[in-house]
Amino acid sequence: MIYKIQMKKDDYFKISNKIISSNLSINDDEVTFEIEGGSYNILKRTNYEFKVIESLRSKILRFLSRYGLLITGILFLISILYMNIYRVKGIEFNRATPINAAIEYRLKSAYRRLFCFDFCSLDYQDFSKKMQREYFEYPFINVEAKNNVIHVYIADIDEANYKVETPLDGNIVARKDGVVDVFYVYAGKSVISKNKYVREGDLLIEGNSQVRGLVMATTYDKMEIEIAKKSKEEHLTEENSNYFTLSLFSLNFSLGKKTSFDLYTQNEKMVFNLFDFFSLKKIAETKKNAIIKTYSQDEAIVLAKEKIEEDFKAHQNNNLEKVIAITNTKVNETEDSYIFTFIVKKYESIGAFLPRSDVN
Repeated sequence: MIYKIQMKKDDYFKISNKIISSNLSINDDEVTFEIEGGSYNILKRTNYEFKVIESLRSKILRFLSRYGLLITGILFLISILYMNIYRVKGIEFNRATPINAAIEYRLKSAYRRLFCFDFCSLDYQDFSKKMQREYFEYPFINVEAKNNVIHVYIADIDEANYKVETPLDGNIVARKDGVVDVFYVYAGKSVISKNKYVREGDLLIEGNSQVRGLVMATTYDKMEIEIAKKSKEEHLTEENSNYFTLSLFSLNFSLGKKTSFDLYTQNEKMVFNLFDFFSLKKIAETKKNAIIKTYSQDEAIVLAKEKIEEDFKAHQNNNLEKVIAITNTKVNETEDSYIFTFIVKKYESIGAFLPRSDVN
């Protein structure tokens, strides 16, 4: 630490050979200079009078030397408390719906990992409004964090008290042809009725400052599905390889890897992560074997129908939606595949939001 000293000129020159000083200035009978801690202790042991002139820098350094450790501890504690506000232990839904997985995926995509904890700094109010705009078939969607758990509330489509809070200025129109069965209007005015046939683009629910609703209808789609006559199926074996990967500034290093597989499945578990530039992961690889399988026409039809069902479920927005029937109408066979034509009867939501700016 540097001390700024002021003393009589005569006294200074008497002890100047005993101390190391710098930035010396003489003003009449007084001298001002700077010394470090060792020389300061020598000066204190003399009988000469002097005065310590504290600059802002020296005051700060003295304060930090006395209370630096305490300040560091307090700042660390405040940082931990602040970070804990955004720490996430999990996501909980009030009920099971087809859109749970999509919302959970979007939430987890906003996670940031530090050490072994997940953090999320989303504006949950804005995120809730975005989900309400996207899934307007539901009366109300709310996302909030309590006690480090993200709670997602999705109102049931037949709840009596609707909570319409997100303005959707526009109309709900038909995205495809269908025969209307049931409809729920949470905001706006219905212009349809049960058993009414509507075409793509027809007005279903007319909005004013807000529009929200669900229109269920029976629809028919012509679909063409191609199934290869041969496919490669992968099966897990009991052979495993466990090791760690160290990531440092985008460079990856394998630690303890003894076996390599040509075909495998991999599971990763984060052990340590420091702001994404230094991380340690535990890797578990399981070897897979490839088996070539040949399909008959009947087996291919089964696979084609399963593909239709899986695709429908992947885009399902509510629990009312379902595939009613799948009818095969045509089969074309090539050297490598079967091409099936189906008529698919569905019970699904046909509403699409059309913003006011797009309304002619």
